[in-house]
Amino acid sequence: MPGLVKLCGMRTPEDVLVAAEAGADLLGLVFAPSPRQVTLEEAAELCRVVRRRHNAPRLVGLFVDASLEEIVTIAGMLELDVVQLHGNESPEFLQALAWPVIKAVRVRPGETVDAVRARVAPYFVREPVPLAVLLDAYHPRLPGGTGRTLDWALAAALAQEFPVILAGGLRPETVAEAIEAVRPLGVDVSSGIERGGKKDPAAIHAFVAAARAAFERIVVSNGASSGGEP
Repeated sequence: MPGLVKLCGMRTPEDVLVAAEAGADLLGLVFAPSPRQVTLEEAAELCRVVRRRHNAPRLVGLFVDASLEEIVTIAGMLELDVVQLHGNESPEFLQALAWPVIKAVRVRPGETVDAVRARVAPYFVREPVPLAVLLDAYHPRLPGGTGRTLDWALAAALAQEFPVILAGGLRPETVAEAIEAVRPLGVDVSSGIERGGKKDPAAIHAFVAAARAAFERIVVSNGASSGGEP
């Protein structure tokens, strides 16, 4: 069932409280070099704040080509629910990690569906497979959070074959259209809910509300097309 809403790049207690209040499913903490990177101590405080809430969002740690030991240590200490791998980690690396994983794949401009499928498919050959593949737009220097938009037609084709979380340039104003075009398992946003480099509470609420409404329309339309009872 589609409908996951992931907000990434959480840095302050205020960020995670607003995101939880808005109804996000997953909150991303960045442990790779980035303007949104958090220290282990900062992340521990954010985890404490989130887990004090009823029906708290799941916590995701984002890593880029980190060692197996580093990921396992941080994920274990913080009791992260999911690990997001945003680098060149191989299918064998995921199997050795043995942690619930979202595997990010950055799509280059002009890359074909077949080419991206060839990169994604090996992760789904043997158990444990990723919870989802996160499709993001390619940037030569930055692993994510760039605000660049992904080819939605390509993402839609892959979403018919794999559990896809759509990222790349999403904003409160565009997320509904993206969901209706791609029909992904979920959506992910970071820069699209920021103003002046900081998370914006109004943008967070607007993004989650727009995404939720779009996912609900998909569920309703799927039910109608399958002849299900109202």
